[in-house]
Amino acid sequence: MQPGVQPVCSPTMGDPTTHREAGALLMDLETPEETQARSLGRPIKPSRQYLRRVIAEYEALDRELPCIRKFSTQPAAQPLCLCMETLPEEDFTHLEVLQALEAELPGAMESGRVHSIRFENMNVICGTAGRRNRWLIAVTDFQTRSRLLRSGLSPRGLAHQLVRHDDLLLGDYRLHLRRSLARQRMLEALGAEPDEDS
Repeated sequence: MQPGVQPVCSPTMGDPTTHREAGALLMDLETPEETQARSLGRPIKPSRQYLRRVIAEYEALDRELPCIRKFSTQPAAQPLCLCMETLPEEDFTHLEVLQALEAELPGAMESGRVHSIRFENMNVICGTAGRRNRWLIAVTDFQTRSRLLRSGLSPRGLAHQLVRHDDLLLGDYRLHLRRSLARQRMLEALGAEPDEDS
């Protein structure tokens, strides 16, 4: 499991569209004959053309999205967590991010409105380079969250927008599901057993 991903399923994050999208992806890969055979409970013997199509789809997805964050379960909701994405070369320190917070919310930490500041190196998590990193800022109330979403932060005078971390994490999770489904279809077409890393 990657750092920062909690192995807890939260009912608040149970997005039915995720499962509908996943089902649609599976159905899109089947031919009408395979769909009919599946509905009748018959064993499916994939054609050579179908195998080529499934493998090509998986390889194209790998080229399009080579650095997908993996999840063992659906991430838990963190509604009071904000995120500032930064370029790797910006290389801010915790002190600089704290000072930027204090510029927008004087006494942010002392007053208890900001609970924590945490850095997530997305390039380490995803095993890549050049990807935007994330600063996670946990606040203690929705009023503070709304204020920071409007103002953003400007460490070293460089303006950065803040976004809800849940929105980014759910996007990461959907990409993970998309790739997992494509891998599952490829393994099924090849007659292999799905592995835990899929």
